[in-house]
Amino acid sequence: MNDYKFGNFLCMLREKKGMTQAEIANKLGVTAAAVSKWENGSAKPRVDVLLQLSKILDVRVEELMSGEYIEADALDTETVKTINERYEYLVKVDLYNTMEVKIRRLIAAIIDWNVIGFSTLVLISLYMGLFNKAIQQNSTPATLGVLFVMLLYPIGFVLRDIIFGHRSLGKKITGLTILDQKSGQPAGFIKRVVRNLFLPFMQFDVIIMLIIGRSIGDSVAQTLVVPQKISKPKIITAKSNIKQTEVEKINSYAPPKSKSIKTTIIIFVCAFIAFIIFIVSTVMVAISFTRDSEEYKLAYSYFVESDTFKSLNVDESKIFNNSYSSEWEYSNDGNYDLKTTKISFTVKFRTYTVVCHYKNEVWTVCEECTRFK
Repeated sequence: MNDYKFGNFLCMLREKKGMTQAEIANKLGVTAAAVSKWENGSAKPRVDVLLQLSKILDVRVEELMSGEYIEADALDTETVKTINERYEYLVKVDLYNTMEVKIRRLIAAIIDWNVIGFSTLVLISLYMGLFNKAIQQNSTPATLGVLFVMLLYPIGFVLRDIIFGHRSLGKKITGLTILDQKSGQPAGFIKRVVRNLFLPFMQFDVIIMLIIGRSIGDSVAQTLVVPQKISKPKIITAKSNIKQTEVEKINSYAPPKSKSIKTTIIIFVCAFIAFIIFIVSTVMVAISFTRDSEEYKLAYSYFVESDTFKSLNVDESKIFNNSYSSEWEYSNDGNYDLKTTKISFTVKFRTYTVVCHYKNEVWTVCEECTRFK
């Protein structure tokens, strides 16, 4: 498409409608300067803007793209290709919020989590096996190596759409792809990475996606996850009789509006607050169950009645439960023989741990193991 030819044709159509550049710009949501550049041939509008222009100026899309009135049986091959590609993108956009695509995205996410997680565990196991002696000796390089291998999971998850060739393994299996919302083209490297940066909100992000069709990452990166292929036929073919209803069908499609920075920030903040509330609630429920257990009550009573606590000269409201961990020891016959639980309490920024044993269906405090320092 010749820029000057397009510009002159656009200017002629606008004047024929009796509209100013500012009026055209207002209807399209662009600046008057942008319309001026189109008319003087120094720039071209995006394809989605061309679709809107065709409707405003009452011309067929292919005519606007060609820069002249054309007969229906004389379509330019490139024009046909461009219109069909745009139509295919708009149909895909129509599908992004369907339940079928949401379920496919959920399956893709589960596949990615398991593949990357399992691969990371295998690498950690191999590393621990190869450098076990160095790790036990607290060798700094070996310890840093463990940390690096563990970081491979978040790194792999963020880069999963790059590692597997622009689409993660899960998306390839479920037939999905990532598109730039504005251009309709495959999303670039930066956008694919940015949309995957919300690893800490992984589960919450999936819930958001299932509700509105777009994850937090998609909203921030301005991307859409849509089917790689669609069964819809092409809207036009070369030398076909173009009906006005078909052009209107193209014009009736529109991609989701880009959210403003303010809206994106509000979504992110709300998601972060919800995530914190979820974590705090989970911890509080866990603590509640822990405090109702027999071993916790036993450890708490032992600590409160100890000389160590009395020497601190504080009341019980200053005691905070710091941690709770249990492990089983096996007897020679392979059965559980002894359960050991360590319950820690924090007072005045110092931690005191009580060790309890469970044997023969009875909990007891191990006074030899519990030594407050």
